[in-house]
Amino acid sequence: MSWLGGFGVKVFFYLDQAFFPSLIFAGLIVVSQELHGKLSHDGSDGVQKIHDAPTPRIGGIAVFLGACIGGAFLPIEARSLWWTISLCALPAFLSGIAEDITKKVHATWRLVATVFAGLIFCVVSGYHIEHADIPGLDFLLAYPGFAIALSALAIGGIANSLNIIDGVNGLASGTAIIVLSCFAILAARSDDVVLLAICLLMIGAIAGFFVLNFPAGKLFFGDAGAYTTGFMLAVIGVVLPVRNPEYSPLIAVLALSYPWIETLVSIRRRAKREGMHPGEADRLHLHSLVYRSRAKRLAESIGRPRLRNPVTSVILWPITLIACAITVIAPDSPLVLGCGVGIVFLTYLLMYRRVALLSRFRRALQRGGSQRS
Repeated sequence: MSWLGGFGVKVFFYLDQAFFPSLIFAGLIVVSQELHGKLSHDGSDGVQKIHDAPTPRIGGIAVFLGACIGGAFLPIEARSLWWTISLCALPAFLSGIAEDITKKVHATWRLVATVFAGLIFCVVSGYHIEHADIPGLDFLLAYPGFAIALSALAIGGIANSLNIIDGVNGLASGTAIIVLSCFAILAARSDDVVLLAICLLMIGAIAGFFVLNFPAGKLFFGDAGAYTTGFMLAVIGVVLPVRNPEYSPLIAVLALSYPWIETLVSIRRRAKREGMHPGEADRLHLHSLVYRSRAKRLAESIGRPRLRNPVTSVILWPITLIACAITVIAPDSPLVLGCGVGIVFLTYLLMYRRVALLSRFRRALQRGGSQRS
């Protein structure tokens, strides 16, 4: 890997150029929250809320600004692609900020904004899904109109799926760092200095926010952070196999499998409940169930019951670690990658079924106890 001799020595440089600005902005948001709390605080009201104290939910601003500052130090070619991605991400970022501040932007409009951002990127940059290593679908992808439309939907879908798993300290941001690390390894392996630099930049920007989010939860990602980061992940997942044809396009499908599996399961679950909109929030996400069962017991067993929020992320990160490990091992094998998706899906379903059954059993015991009393 020739990059070790040249670019390799600059790895920490690109991380730091985004990390420290992001950390500084994140710290400023936290210390100044008395000034903007009425607009930026995420209260504890809401069926899906599992935190107690009002907390700023505009961490996405720190991530975005940190990444933009770091982008100024990228190599020229990487800088060009980076600013294209960043400018195209603005609809996703702005729709997220609007929701973080007003709490009144409907989920449908946020989805439209992220898909629109994906469409702009595909048209402006010329990058889109060219093939999928899936019979039948590859035939349709030969038509540019279909390929661009599918790419835009995929980018918007992933952006929204990362927001779905953003429910406990460090889960969404930690998952993003793991996936970006996976993409960085693949980029380095192919001597793709451009994407390697962009991946490192994003890791640094997210890590600056992560310091204040995990484990203490002093600052939340918010919709802006989740949508923008999800957009970046999806775009890199599309661009990486296009720039490096030796990799199967399924690398992104596997590496990002946890967020989109959670989204599909949530849509199916809500669709089955009469009168419930697929985009309506509930308390039945995997992280919500783990928080109320396994994480609670584990945190209590170590004498730190207040840590069950971050413990939930620690329990769930391995799902993405498994997905990314398989991706790094066999990025050029559609068969192995497809089997990897099946493994992650099965792991998710088994874990979900177990914690759901435990949750029902616990509620039954509580009802029984209340009736006896």
